[in-house]
Amino acid sequence: MRIAFVTTSWPAGPGDASGHFVQAEAAELERAGHEIVVVTPRVGHPGSAFGWPGAAARVAQRPLRAFDGARWIVAARARLRAIAVERVIAHWAIPCGWPIAVAARCPREGTSVVSHGADVRLLLGLPRPIRDCLAQTIAARVSTWRFVSEELQEELLGALGTRARARVARIAVVRAAPFDMPDVFAAGEQLRRSLGVAKVAVSVGRLVKTKRIERAIDYVAGSREMATLVVVGDGPERRRLERFARSRGVDARFVGLLPREKALAWMAAADVVLHGSAKEGLSTVVREAEALGKPVVWV
Repeated sequence: MRIAFVTTSWPAGPGDASGHFVQAEAAELERAGHEIVVVTPRVGHPGSAFGWPGAAARVAQRPLRAFDGARWIVAARARLRAIAVERVIAHWAIPCGWPIAVAARCPREGTSVVSHGADVRLLLGLPRPIRDCLAQTIAARVSTWRFVSEELQEELLGALGTRARARVARIAVVRAAPFDMPDVFAAGEQLRRSLGVAKVAVSVGRLVKTKRIERAIDYVAGSREMATLVVVGDGPERRRLERFARSRGVDARFVGLLPREKALAWMAAADVVLHGSAKEGLSTVVREAEALGKPVVWV
């Protein structure tokens, strides 16, 4: 079967952590014998709306990037119409489910959308009539609306009107996104030794307001055990967070944006992984920490 993945999250190159969970799902289907076609925007150039540290942050930095986002939506819709596929999986209900897959008139029975969290938050931020209209439009054109956690599904259903809720509930399923876990314990031990401290806390994520990294800094500031906080990631909040860490007297090592295996190695080096993000569907970072046997503290 030929399957199209429509997504704004896809690794731009080896080691890129962006959308690795989408790539892992595509790889599973390839191993099962399916042919995968990926419809994703080009990232990395200054005018792109997509890429690190996320579309919302990039457009906020440079509002004209919104035009690049609109151009990609039009181009993706046209490409999806042109390629012959038997199934479409749209990761992120907005914009990949609507307006791309919906407007491309993909066959309903072969089309599914997947919500990871940011798209649900976007819907929740809209006025109820618009939210209901978009949810019903998506539900009418896809056979499955997959949520990566029960909490995420219930959050959206609870915010919809009666008719929209019933339509979405009929096609809603819950299934966590897959991910690959490389062996990073030896690298983690080396990083731990390089720090030369007794106790290490690690926080991993984009340095944007919704990730609430300041809560991790506050946690270490108030801890009698944690000597050092390692912050893995980058974004527009970095300078503010560095100043905040200094003001709280925290030994915070901001190591920047790293390839995924290096980020996982830092998690393997941790005594505890701190997670302060605003509502997410099912945090991949938390699941990765648990797979590494590391305790997670929600701060």
